[in-house]
Amino acid sequence: MDVRVSFIVPIYQSEPFLVECLDSLLALDFRERYEVLLLDFGSQDASERICTRYEREHPDMFRFIRCETNYGVSATRNLGLLWARGKYVSFVDSDDRLSKDFLSRLYPLMVKEDLDIVSAGYYLLGKRTRRGYSRINRSGDGKDFLRRLYKDPLLKTRTFVWGKLFKASLLKENRIQFPTDLLSFEDLPFYYQCLLAAKRVRYVKTPLYYYRQSSASLTKRTRGVLESHLLAFEKGRDIIQKTDPALFQELFGKKRLAITLQLRYDSHLDIRKGKERAEAKRECRKAVESLFGKEK
Repeated sequence: MDVRVSFIVPIYQSEPFLVECLDSLLALDFRERYEVLLLDFGSQDASERICTRYEREHPDMFRFIRCETNYGVSATRNLGLLWARGKYVSFVDSDDRLSKDFLSRLYPLMVKEDLDIVSAGYYLLGKRTRRGYSRINRSGDGKDFLRRLYKDPLLKTRTFVWGKLFKASLLKENRIQFPTDLLSFEDLPFYYQCLLAAKRVRYVKTPLYYYRQSSASLTKRTRGVLESHLLAFEKGRDIIQKTDPALFQELFGKKRLAITLQLRYDSHLDIRKGKERAEAKRECRKAVESLFGKEK
């Protein structure tokens, strides 16, 4: 039986939540064949032992690739794309988990509507589980969704690559890969490339992915986070400018509230107080001005 879907799971020091993640992949109520690529780059904890056990016990599903050196999540995902045998590809973070009906809900839509990308809603895992920010039912081409990213002040479309299915041929034919020169927010330019090339995209608001929001990430939001996010935005902007100058002018001709809010969201400006909040707001404003220029 042909492999229908390839899940790519980058792993690095993933022991605390790895079993929960892999058990959710094992428990999918999908009757056709799918594979899970476990790519461990340099872990020093029990991740290798866990991956080896799942590969040994479920050899038709799990494939374990181990490298002693950590080259970063982008290089890891790119390697996974080279190994993937499925007609469709999905990315999973090793501390997250999937709803059991993730594939049984999304795969039929991909096939029936000949979609290039389908995206589900998600839950945020933390001290309590709550609905995430992708809450729309919408269909269109990829450029329509790029426009929505820049015009939607409520940010109901996000640029994360997890929680989605991608047609493998879309990625291969357009030579789409993750940028290896970004240390964070590498999803954004990758997803921009996908949307620029995609003819049929659908968003489903039903939450089918569980994203773990690290408590540590909430406390170390500094100027560096805004700078990292800005680098990703600028790389995405350059991709659009080279690919579609008219769309570039439409999206970047003036400041967009959505971008301001997204930068503020990713820097967790809402949890800051006093001087720290004021400084973060100034840095956010500078970041947006750097991307769009000063407002006239």
